[in-house]
Amino acid sequence: MLDLHGGRAGRSAQGGTTNRFLARARDLRASGRHDRARDSLSRVLSAEPNHPEAHYELGQLLAISAPEKAVTHFVTALRGAPERPGYWLALVSALLAGERLADARAILERYKVQSFGPEAKALSKAFIDRTYAAASGRYDLGKFREAEALLDLIILLDDTHAQATYLAGAVAARTNRSELAFDLISIAILREPTNPQFFSGLSTVLTNCGDHDGAISALEKALEIDPNLAAAHANIAGVYQRRFRYGDALQHAEKAIDLEPINAGAHSNRGSALLALGRLGEAIEAFDRALALDPSKLFVASNRLFAKLYFAGVPPEEYAADAREFGTRYANPLLRRRQFANNRDLDRRLRIGFVSGDFCNHALVRFFEPYLRAVDRDQFTILAYMAHASEDVVSERLRPLFESWHNISGLDDDEAADLIERDAIDILVDLSGHSGGNRLLMFARKPAPIQATWIGHPGTTGLTAIDYRITDAITDPPGYAELLHTERLWRLPQVPVTYAGVDDLPPVRARAPFEDAGYVTFGCFNRLTKVSDGALQTWARILTAVPDARLFMVVGDIDAPAVRTAVEARLAGAGMPLDRVIFQPRVNSGYHELYYRVDIALDPYPYNGGTTSYDTLSMGVPFVTLRGGHAAARTGVSVLTTIGLPDLVADDEDAYVAIARDLACDRDRLRTIRDGLRERMYASPLMDHAGFTADLGIAFRQMWQGWLANDAHQL
Repeated sequence: MLDLHGGRAGRSAQGGTTNRFLARARDLRASGRHDRARDSLSRVLSAEPNHPEAHYELGQLLAISAPEKAVTHFVTALRGAPERPGYWLALVSALLAGERLADARAILERYKVQSFGPEAKALSKAFIDRTYAAASGRYDLGKFREAEALLDLIILLDDTHAQATYLAGAVAARTNRSELAFDLISIAILREPTNPQFFSGLSTVLTNCGDHDGAISALEKALEIDPNLAAAHANIAGVYQRRFRYGDALQHAEKAIDLEPINAGAHSNRGSALLALGRLGEAIEAFDRALALDPSKLFVASNRLFAKLYFAGVPPEEYAADAREFGTRYANPLLRRRQFANNRDLDRRLRIGFVSGDFCNHALVRFFEPYLRAVDRDQFTILAYMAHASEDVVSERLRPLFESWHNISGLDDDEAADLIERDAIDILVDLSGHSGGNRLLMFARKPAPIQATWIGHPGTTGLTAIDYRITDAITDPPGYAELLHTERLWRLPQVPVTYAGVDDLPPVRARAPFEDAGYVTFGCFNRLTKVSDGALQTWARILTAVPDARLFMVVGDIDAPAVRTAVEARLAGAGMPLDRVIFQPRVNSGYHELYYRVDIALDPYPYNGGTTSYDTLSMGVPFVTLRGGHAAARTGVSVLTTIGLPDLVADDEDAYVAIARDLACDRDRLRTIRDGLRERMYASPLMDHAGFTADLGIAFRQMWQGWLANDAHQL
């Protein structure tokens, strides 16, 4: 604590000479001639050692280069002239420069209760403006705690400062304190109810909390205030996508770009909307533009990689090269090189950490929860690192299944890596890959001796810090698959995952739809993103081969006129008879009942269905797939082979057409396959949770043994 009590210094009779030297020192400091200014001040202090203004001026000379020395001079100045508000604020600034936040706050609290003249108001405003600029700079650099400390000082002086209150709310949002963020931004809105930026920021908080309708309302208010606010158009494009309003999303993203062509976020959201609409080439171009404008947006780089994985026009080798470039550019330089402190006991209980932003109401849980419930707790301690701020009832259901649960959404990658290292994790497993909310740059730091990626991404991450990708021999055949990965492929003996159906799964339809309709209905429940032009052309050939058949397609936002027009044009270009295509919008409830309308499903390619394929079989509907060369194009092969239906796997497009045609025309065979298909699935390795979990446990133990052997060799 600083001692400001020392009495006022006596005034010398040499006032005129002193004032001349002080004036000269001020002029010299202003012109940058600091050494000469210091000489003038030394002459003053040789005559009057405690002269307040001389010490103040010396403090100003030292404030940047030596803030601790400046503090000493400002304290002396303040002791001699406590009525000067500038001396108080100069001392606070020097203390902040010296990272003495507690002392700075203590001085500011005392400053606030002083009775100063009118000059204090202008000085306080200048201090607040400088501090706000510094806080904004730290926020932009991701130094949220430093920004928050400075904002607290501003609000201490002026609790009506709307911009500081708003930015404090933004800091709270970025550090996983959603309720505080909502409260602070709401207060800022009360202070400035016509500030559209505040409503736009509030939408981000609401989006993170899962309140997409509230976020849309906030953004609509922002655009009501300022129809030309590019940030609001860009943000509402992002929220509309979460509501499957892809046409509106694209429209607003393009409006944002018209208003602000260098808005990287707008280009990114445009890319995501185009991706959802199946316009993959344009999506990749939009992501490229976003990255050119702001290379730091790593989620855009991940989205671009995902788009390339979907796109039939990008060969797997090109995707792998781009993923490796991602690793080389962004991730590999972050690797921490040091000895791990983990206990080297070969047979001890291992600590396994899982990282995901999807420990909530997300499809991932249907593949991951069975493992959690079956894992051998005598062999493994399981820890969760939740990467998304918003948690829900599913999160609450999962939480007790872990030894510990950490929400790391408010931690930067270094902080999250430090936490994991303190937790002494032996094997750290990524469940996201390049999907949304991933923490790949945390994995790049290698906080655990063994790291693996599983479930979330059917391709390489491109990171050398991730040791393994967990898969099976059907999804990733030995040989070619190795060429497409930076990770080693760890092939489990049966399946790469098991599936758990939803709790309220409706019964299988007793009679196939064709029994009542008189014709076979093919169906696709996958996102349009996965449906390539080649797949559409093949499906058009199937409809030609089965003249009375229909095609049932679930398409997000298909009721929007612009979306329907674009989709119909694309299908017509592929040779599809539109009068035999039945479009179905995406639904928030009653999804599984949609399978009652389909006899045979068609798997898209080159990016096959994932969760959808398991859902399809669980509802008693078989599907036809095309055997591809890489993981994303072989999920259907793995699933159908495992369930004992390899005859529904085609080796080329002609065979795909023939298999679908023959199955549609052989009604007895179709009845036989559909009959008991759910039970067949339940009895297969696809749902043998105990067997799969045992296999994965063996894999983890062998990874650990391998690391110990390699570690001993390196020592």
